Amino acid sequence: MKLYGIHELFTILKEYKITTNIESVRRWLREGTIEGIPPKSRKQGWQVSQDALDRFLADRLPNNFTTNVVKEPNNTTNDVIKEDNATNVVPTREQIREEMWYEITSKNIWEGFVEIKKTMLKEAKKHAKYSDELMKEVWQRCVENSKMYSKPRVSYLLEAFSFEGERILLDQNYADLEEQVIFAIVEYVKKTRKTRLLKEWTRS
Repeated sequence: MKLYGIHELFTILKEYKITTNIESVRRWLREGTIEGIPPKSRKQGWQVSQDALDRFLADRLPNNFTTNVVKEPNNTTNDVIKEDNATNVVPTREQIREEMWYEITSKNIWEGFVEIKKTMLKEAKKHAKYSDELMKEVWQRCVENSKMYSKPRVSYLLEAFSFEGERILLDQNYADLEEQVIFAIVEYVKKTRKTRLLKEWTRS
């Protein structure tokens, strides 16, 4: 039976968008989330059987997702293929990633969290010249989003984090993880705020 070392295992899990952090793999092995064979020496390291890997993938990937390579349709203008007068919608890579993300986070598996601080919002306001009113709402919604914690925070996994029950993509225009989260939150609040104000205006 084939056995995988930790680096081989990490490469596979990274390919299926389950994690981008090898430390998460080590933690899952230590906790028994991934069934592994403990190292007999530092040189040998952890080993994982094919069966254990298959069980982990089956548990983490969406129910209708297989580990076969998903081929992109040849028609790049849309993702609709007509066959025998029926229309089959082919999911895009982003749709597959999004479904996987929700499936994994529903099991409360995260890479970590970012604590939201007022000083971070002040820096963002200074950098992008956001209004005081907008930043006040951002802070209020961050607090409301973190009722179960003593301090505002968001949990992240791969390229996204959870905010108000939504999957928000990190802002890749910034190198620092905290900035990627903060500016993404501000833009999300800004967008949803405009939608809410527009609805209120149309009702009046």
